[in-house]
Amino acid sequence: MSLEDLYSDIILDYARNPQFQGEIPDATMKEDGKNLSCGDEITLYLKVENNIVKKARFSGHGCIVSQSSAALLCESVEGKTLDEAERILEEVEKMAQGEEFDENIVGNVGIYSEISKFPIRVKCFTLAWHTLENILDEIK
Repeated sequence: MSLEDLYSDIILDYARNPQFQGEIPDATMKEDGKNLSCGDEITLYLKVENNIVKKARFSGHGCIVSQSSAALLCESVEGKTLDEAERILEEVEKMAQGEEFDENIVGNVGIYSEISKFPIRVKCFTLAWHTLENILDEIK
């Protein structure tokens, strides 16, 4: 896989798609995430009701990998229970580390299945996911 392959049309589409971008004014959880090595920043907003992520959005700036990953995260966890979101997070972290992961659980995030081959991009990819992890840790 080349670096060009990593920037596939699907990833570019997610990065350009504003569907999951923006604040949630009545968010029940809000967390900032920063990648100090490159300057990417996101804020993740979740509206959680009855243990279900009713709405997920993000704002911020960064490279196409961090932005598309944040959009994929929002798409993945919206409508899921917090336990399901945590399970998705665990499988995505395995994927990012180059370990065996459950493709059924990661769903569309699997377009990044080769991200571990690009160590310089792993931090970009995992920024939103580490931010979600911080939120889930706060809830516990």
